[in-house]
Amino acid sequence: MAIKSKARHDLTLRSIKREISAGRDVAYWLDKAYTHLDSGLLTEGDIAEVEALAQAYYDALDAEDKANAEEITQ
Repeated sequence: MAIKSKARHDLTLRSIKREISAGRDVAYWLDKAYTHLDSGLLTEGDIAEVEALAQAYYDALDAEDKANAEEITQ
């Protein structure tokens, strides 16, 4: 049984990280990760990885918005 749980954990974490890295509905997948934390499937360390990916995604969006705003004002 533990092997199945470990496999499920690995697949779930990998799927969430892939979706966030691709920028597909980041808020949804971040919420899904927290749900899995609450259920015990993911750990605090897993959440830290997911949060870092989400933060990088949102930082890139902010940088793009800032560059567009600067381009408009010139």
